Amino acid sequence: MNNFFYNFILVSIIFFSYNSLFSQSEKIKWIKPEEINEIQKSNPKKIMIDLYTDWCGWCKVMDRTTFSDKNVAEKINSNFYPIKINAEYQGEINFNNKIYKYLDAKPRGINELAYYLTNGQLSYPMTIFLDEEFQIITLLPGYHKSKFFKSVLDYIGEDYWKDRSWEEFNK
Repeated sequence: MNNFFYNFILVSIIFFSYNSLFSQSEKIKWIKPEEINEIQKSNPKKIMIDLYTDWCGWCKVMDRTTFSDKNVAEKINSNFYPIKINAEYQGEINFNNKIYKYLDAKPRGINELAYYLTNGQLSYPMTIFLDEEFQIITLLPGYHKSKFFKSVLDYIGEDYWKDRSWEEFNK
């Protein structure tokens, strides 16, 4: 009987620990840029692009904090197709049925897609929101904490941006 009790307690602890850990680990379902071409045809959604570089410290902080927040991940997965793009990726990227190449420059090169999406206003991290037709809704430069980022996701994800200003939305 004593052994049964300890086994029951052990199994219960493992079950609840696993269940708690699993339920809090909602993750963003990042897709590759070239996958959006087909996905968008069958089930159109807005697109959220995280434009980053390997050397960007604030990009890493955004990954560890904001993008790891369960509620942020849930909102992104529900309303957007999320894509991560390294602005300095040296290969070709097929995005919206167009090929973007790496431009070698000093001190650092850039992929044409990063330049195109930001209208040449490169800053990292940069979150880019596109509508279902691949048209830019807005650019959100810099690191942002979860609370603010969730508001932005609601504003754009729920289409409030179409009929009210950011200031009106925040009242």
